[in-house]
Amino acid sequence: MSVRRVQDALEAVLGPDAHVEHRFNHTGADKMSFAVRVGERRLWAKVAAGADDEESLETWAELAGLLSERHAAPELLDVLTVDGRTALLFPYLDARPATRSTLHERYAEATELLAGLHADRELAERLGEPTTSAACFRAVWLDRFEGDLDVVEGYLTKDLHAYLEDQVGQLAALVDTLDDEVHVAVHGDPWHENFLIGPERVWLLDWEDLAVGDPVVDHAILRHDACSDPRHWPDEPAYAVARRALMLDEVVDVAADWVENTDPLVRRQKEAAYLAGLEAYRSAF
Repeated sequence: MSVRRVQDALEAVLGPDAHVEHRFNHTGADKMSFAVRVGERRLWAKVAAGADDEESLETWAELAGLLSERHAAPELLDVLTVDGRTALLFPYLDARPATRSTLHERYAEATELLAGLHADRELAERLGEPTTSAACFRAVWLDRFEGDLDVVEGYLTKDLHAYLEDQVGQLAALVDTLDDEVHVAVHGDPWHENFLIGPERVWLLDWEDLAVGDPVVDHAILRHDACSDPRHWPDEPAYAVARRALMLDEVVDVAADWVENTDPLVRRQKEAAYLAGLEAYRSAF
């Protein structure tokens, strides 16, 4: 499904006064997020880009009232069908997108928000059965790394590809030691681009990865993004594994973004970012 086709279909669903503009996320890939204006009204739309997104958006829609009431999610205004795909419509929130710096300044609020999410037993029960830390870490990081290694094969030197395969294998062995049972609702991606910062409050956006999991995932992503000094990390095995996964993410996943993007500027940025991530990872491990 092309972005242009979805954009046109969304305008058709919303009526003759609608104006829709695609908004790239940090990968620059075809993510289906759109800024919308209908007359004088400003809105935001998320459209499923594939089967996995369909399931994620359906879960988000089902739980949207609870998420906005308890966990600083934007209010869901409507669920639409756009070119056969699920679309969620939200109000435009007049707040600044967070940066690493501003999220660091509001770190206590963000941490408190996540703590409330993790303590919500009703939400965890509605999301599903208990899992293990290992299964959660595999779903969040390892499964994606293994797919990304297939994407970048042939674009990286054989030695570098083999090195990254070995590092993913080492990480997998560490993940397998994390066998604690967990039954907690986790956001799954609470980094700065998924926060809006207002004078009196913060909002947490993009709930596609909401699932039962290990709260270490959320805390580690937030900490790595907004408070990256390793001296401030808890001295616990799960946090050590999560930090390693996050640093490897900045190599493997960013290299895949570099390969998959067609925009020349984004490709140059992603190539530089993955090389910097590789240097940082090798220095740390």
